Amino acid sequence: MAAPGSGKLSIRRIVHQRRARRARTQTGVRRALRWLLFIALSFAGLNLLGALAGVGTVVSVYAYYAQRLPEPGEITRVEQEFETTRLYDRTGEHLLYEVIDPLGGDRIWVELPDIPIHLRQATIAAEDRTFYENPGYDLEGILRALWNNLTGGQVQGGSSITQQLVKNVLIEPEKRTELSLDRKIQELILAIRISNEYSKDQILEWYLNTNFYGNLAYGVEAAAQVYFGKSVGELSLAEAAMLAAIPQSPGLNPIDNFALAKERQRLVLDAMVEEGYITQDEADIAFETPLEIRPPEQRFNLLAPHFSIAARKQLEDMFGPDLVYRGGLVVYTTLDYDLYLQLECAARSHVARLSGQPETTVIPAADGSDCEAARYLYPLPPEHRQQDHNVSNAAVVVLNAPTGEVLAMMGSLDYYDPEIDGNFNVALALRQPGSAFKPFTYVTAFEQGYTPATMTLDVRTAFDVGSNQPYVPENFDRQFHGPQSIRSALANSYNVPAVQVLDWVGIDNVIRTAHAMGINTLDRGLDYYGLSLTLGGGEVTLYDMTYAYSVFANMGEMRGRPTPQDRRRPGFRTLDPTLILRVEDREGNILWEYGQGNTFSSNRILEPSLAYLINDILSDEVARRPSVGPESALLLSRPAAVKTGTTNDYRDNWTIGYTPQIVTGVWVGNTDNSPMVDLPAIVGAAPIWHAIMEYAHRDLPVETWERPPDIVEMTVCQTSGLLPTPYCPTRQEIFRQGTEPTTYDTIYQPFLVNRETGLLATVYTPPDLVEERVYMVLPPEAADWVREAGIPQPPTEYDTVLAPEAFGDVAITDPAPFAYVRGAITIRGNARDPNFQLYRLDYGQGLNPTSWTQIGQNSFTPRYNDELGIWDTRLLDGLYSLRLTVVRGDNSINEFVIQVTVDNIPPSIELAYPEDGQQYTLDDEFVTIQPFVSDNISMDRVEFYVDDQLIAISTVAPFNERWIITEAGTHVIQLRAYDTAGNTALSERVTIEVLAD
Repeated sequence: MAAPGSGKLSIRRIVHQRRARRARTQTGVRRALRWLLFIALSFAGLNLLGALAGVGTVVSVYAYYAQRLPEPGEITRVEQEFETTRLYDRTGEHLLYEVIDPLGGDRIWVELPDIPIHLRQATIAAEDRTFYENPGYDLEGILRALWNNLTGGQVQGGSSITQQLVKNVLIEPEKRTELSLDRKIQELILAIRISNEYSKDQILEWYLNTNFYGNLAYGVEAAAQVYFGKSVGELSLAEAAMLAAIPQSPGLNPIDNFALAKERQRLVLDAMVEEGYITQDEADIAFETPLEIRPPEQRFNLLAPHFSIAARKQLEDMFGPDLVYRGGLVVYTTLDYDLYLQLECAARSHVARLSGQPETTVIPAADGSDCEAARYLYPLPPEHRQQDHNVSNAAVVVLNAPTGEVLAMMGSLDYYDPEIDGNFNVALALRQPGSAFKPFTYVTAFEQGYTPATMTLDVRTAFDVGSNQPYVPENFDRQFHGPQSIRSALANSYNVPAVQVLDWVGIDNVIRTAHAMGINTLDRGLDYYGLSLTLGGGEVTLYDMTYAYSVFANMGEMRGRPTPQDRRRPGFRTLDPTLILRVEDREGNILWEYGQGNTFSSNRILEPSLAYLINDILSDEVARRPSVGPESALLLSRPAAVKTGTTNDYRDNWTIGYTPQIVTGVWVGNTDNSPMVDLPAIVGAAPIWHAIMEYAHRDLPVETWERPPDIVEMTVCQTSGLLPTPYCPTRQEIFRQGTEPTTYDTIYQPFLVNRETGLLATVYTPPDLVEERVYMVLPPEAADWVREAGIPQPPTEYDTVLAPEAFGDVAITDPAPFAYVRGAITIRGNARDPNFQLYRLDYGQGLNPTSWTQIGQNSFTPRYNDELGIWDTRLLDGLYSLRLTVVRGDNSINEFVIQVTVDNIPPSIELAYPEDGQQYTLDDEFVTIQPFVSDNISMDRVEFYVDDQLIAISTVAPFNERWIITEAGTHVIQLRAYDTAGNTALSERVTIEVLAD
């Protein structure tokens, strides 16, 4: 590359020109006209321009471009000069990575006869099948490119080998990536002139020695060394086909993407068969031949290797590989090098202890300094000390939460250790996250109106998943813990409640939340994932998970650099963490700086109150004590939110946690996915997280999350999370405004019992034997757990030892004892006696009334199985005793008394979710319908109507149901609530819209 001042465009100008070009849009018509001119020139046969001197237009066009082109002879002076790009840490004091072609200084030009024939044939088959016959351009390829561009297909150039040589060597670097008419005409003219002046073998030799093969490899000799560690003359057919496939897409090489490189090798082999270079058997054998790929990092002296390589790739995305490899850029990355050294040595020290070494083991930092961070490693529990847990690797990602900067990334414990596949970046690898995924489920639930106080049931539950075998999740400790609030369930990482909540809110909704928050995987279709998703049943990367947790740390905002347009997908994140702070050209001019202009962005992903609820739970060290105790590796010297995850067979340990300042994600395991031995995340990953967070915060002020104004705090019943009664223990809980409970607790219920018989007391139970007892009454699905836990339950039989015969001469047959009644009640029964004088009806409040009120007048007519009277209860409410008294002729009496519950107050019901006007698509599959329901005494059921058609009846709180979406359009949802007495109430009508797409 020419020195500054030589007349060529500076890098800064190149960058500005590229940005300007990207800002211009071309209409389909204009592009079509330009390509039509191009194809017209091609048909004219530019190689015969000398014979067309009389055609003025063509000659003018030729002259216009020819006078600005270099001489074809310059192809013999292939430009070798370039200045390396250097990547530094954020201070500029540590050179992390010098981006050079490591073989460029001593590259040996390989003459064509020394290049294996199968590599030459593979190149021609892959790049330009008519190479030896065409005049420097491939007319068929140009026509194919024209057709694709005119019909909206993939934009392509249709270049021959000669044209590519011209582009790589003679066209100015800043124009090489353009898809423009000017560049194509220049390229075409030079290709024709070179073809006229030089032999095809000479052109092929130049091409093979100058082409770019990815990973800084220019030329086939460098490529052979980079990918296979051998000279080009030693390449096999399989290796040659692999190399020949790279130039079309240098990123799809066997180091960076072996699977796709293997697919492209197959295409090259098939093309060689079609051209008759090899047989089908030879192609098949070559494809099945194992390839030993040389790790590229063996060529470099890298600091923070995984971080540096990731930063280089992000730099390539921003400026293109040519400027990165040859542009002499000075790049300041986001790396905190001291933090990186310390987290690396702390992780190495902890994994050594997990492998059986003494608890005092401390491995120095890579630069030989002391590992100060190891002082913060949380000690192993006694039962885990000096035990080999079969663990060999760890990965760490640390982010600056407010900015989205990657402060450190460690992809393995030792980049150069082949025993652990150290060059493989586990921070970017797909792994199952275990329970670390649960916050996405719960924040989705909070968005739908559930609260930290919502009661879940951690009991054995068989979930219907549409197959013959139901899904029956278990907890990590193989125990069930009964009723749990969402706060307790998340803080203690209980599995059954998490699955229950996922079932409530919908798998698709949780996946959408995860995608929006930064998870770029989980893209195998909504039908692929089941209820185990919330327990980590989908593969994610540590990098994405740490970035997603930063949304919580930022109170619902995502901070970072805009995702390149060509990588954006609907529903996925539109920002990425940044590994680059500033980029300068060789003259010190700033080309790009994070935080300036459109380089930094902030997107609102969650409402602040939603993020605050998660932060409050994950930082609640009291709530998580039942599972980890009062002291654990999760407890820092300052408030911090944290979540662990452990996968089946101890294959993966995760701990991800954060403060408002820093987010740290840690993975511990084995690269080959082999299981560890008895190693939960609280012992494996959490101590490393603890050490990194304490070290990273050592000089930072203590910060906490400010409570949003729409967060309210109130007293609730401890178990149910509902409004407290005198009978339930209480606690404080926080809610998003509008989601506070409106129903009184029904879990803790008082019962009057005969303390001697243990049966329910009646009016006939002697008052001195009546005792009030409070019982925990859980839904029926918890019955097994209640029995196994030995929780006392209320009696179901009444104390009838002293009661008169139910249907004797004096009896009330309707209403039944302890029935729920309302309105005007018709009382039926028997009122007769051999010495009958009259009967009367009375009522009194409570089980043993102190006063009675007569119903109607005395009746002087005996009755048998007949109407006794009408009782108007419309102004009454609560427990009442109903008494029938028969007076004999001698004024003696015979009484019959029953208790009933009067309930004239209808329930209240309103729709919490969905909201009026909410939109769905057919892909949403179902709508979760969640009401707020309350009653002064007891609920019976809730009926669900969509478009005035009954779709479901729910008899169990919280009365949630799903409506399966069957068609697009506008739909109206309305609910009707019934209490036990038969009072009813209608909800408002909520209109939703289901979109076809």
